[in-house]
Amino acid sequence: MVEAALVEKTVQRLTLRKPARFQINALTKVGRKQLQDVLVEFFNQENLDRSHVLPIHYAIVEVVFNALKANVKFVAFREEIRKQLTRFKISEIEDLLQVIIEERTLREFMAHRVLPEVLRPQVNKIFDLEEKYRAGMGKKLSAEQIELIKRFRLLIRSIDAEVLLVIQPSAELITITVTNNVPMLGRDLERIENSRRYHQKLHKEGRAGEFFDYDNIDTTESAGFGIAMVDQGFYRFGLNPFEHMRIESRNRETLVTLSYPRRVLEKKPAAV
Repeated sequence: MVEAALVEKTVQRLTLRKPARFQINALTKVGRKQLQDVLVEFFNQENLDRSHVLPIHYAIVEVVFNALKANVKFVAFREEIRKQLTRFKISEIEDLLQVIIEERTLREFMAHRVLPEVLRPQVNKIFDLEEKYRAGMGKKLSAEQIELIKRFRLLIRSIDAEVLLVIQPSAELITITVTNNVPMLGRDLERIENSRRYHQKLHKEGRAGEFFDYDNIDTTESAGFGIAMVDQGFYRFGLNPFEHMRIESRNRETLVTLSYPRRVLEKKPAAV
C-alpha cells in the first residue's frame, strides 16, 4: 500500500510538470519496479506510447547503477591514495588526502599511480557482496565479508557520497538527471566517450551489433556495454545520443542528463 501511494504521489507531481526527486542508496528490485510503475502510469496519464517505457527505464537504471558503482570506486581510489601516503610516511595524511581529492590536477596525477587493475577487483567484490546481502543471503556471508560491506558503507557516508535522480517533464521534453557528488576520473570519462564513438561509427556503418560481440568487449574495466545499449535506444527513437545523453564530470560531482522529446514518445495514429 505504501508503494502504491508513493507511485501515485510521484505521478501526480509529474503530470503537474513538477520535478520528482529520489535519493538512491541502492538499486533494489522493489525500487526498479516502483520506477517502472511510475513511468507506465505517467505515460498512461499523458497519453504517451507505453512501449517506450522499457528503453527509458533501462537507461535510467543503467545510469543510476553506474553512479552507485562510481561512488564505490571513488572511495576505493581514495583509500588507495591513503595507503600510498602512509607507505611514504607522510604526516598530516588526512589534510593532504583532502587536497588531492579536491584538486583535479592532483587527483588525475594520483590516478596514474593507482592502476585500474587495483581498483576493479575490489569494486566488483563490494557490489557482489552488497547484492547478496540485499537479496537476503547475509547469513551465508563470512564475518570478514560483512565487515567489508560495513566499512565501505561507512566510507561512502563519510564523504557524503549520494546519488540523486530527478525526473522533470515539460511541454516538449522529459528530462532525467542523475547526479552523484563525486568526480569522474579523466581516464574513465575518456574511455566511455571512446566507447560511445566507436559504437556510433559501427551504427552509421550498419554494423552496431558488432559492438556487442565478445571480441569487441573491453574486459579490463566497465566496458561501456550498458551505455552503448542506452545509445542504441536513442538511435531507435531517431535521436542523436550525444545530444540527448550528456555526461559531465565537474570538479566535485558527475552529472548525466537524459532528454526525451515528447514528439518521439507520442502514440502513432493507427493505420487506416
